[in-house]
Amino acid sequence: IIYKDMTKATDAVKGIINSNNIYTLLLNTGLVNYTKLAREIKSQVDFLTGKKVKINTIVKALTNIEVKAKPKDILLILKQSILTLEYNYKEINTENKNDIPEDAILIIKETNGYSAIIKTTEGNSLVIAKILLPPGSCTTAGITLLITEFLEINGVSVKNIYRLSREIWIIVDSESAGKTADALNRLLYRSSDKESGPVNVVQG
Repeated sequence: IIYKDMTKATDAVKGIINSNNIYTLLLNTGLVNYTKLAREIKSQVDFLTGKKVKINTIVKALTNIEVKAKPKDILLILKQSILTLEYNYKEINTENKNDIPEDAILIIKETNGYSAIIKTTEGNSLVIAKILLPPGSCTTAGITLLITEFLEINGVSVKNIYRLSREIWIIVDSESAGKTADALNRLLYRSSDKESGPVNVVQG
């Protein structure tokens, strides 16, 4: 009976992973935290098996799973991308667009006004992790979602994330900057057989 339950849980995990391109990509990087990924899919595994499945069982299934062939396009794009960290920003919200400073680097129209990202000298500022994608990658779908999932599974709290043509902007608190840089550095460099390179840091 235990063997059958294990097989059923394993089949459920395989089905969840192979039907989700983001999870497949994460496993292909070899950098995913199996325990955190197991917690993320546990409710789906429980539903499919009709019982409460232990986290250790899901982790074991994840480590033994044979995922689909690597989606080379996204992994190649990540390999060719450049990571930059820019400090000393803050996000403001206003109903009047005229209240936004002219040097704002991003303005977003929302239902009840505007939000903008501007430079600041105040403490507890925001950090922008900018990922510059290589030419020709603008139409490739799934990159932003992969990065978001990867950061969440690695315990990075993201305030906002924006896709701007060839750039992806990830907004985090200043205290999360180091953890964010480490996670993104591992994803962009080590996941694609490229030596880990230095992160370009702009204090502003």
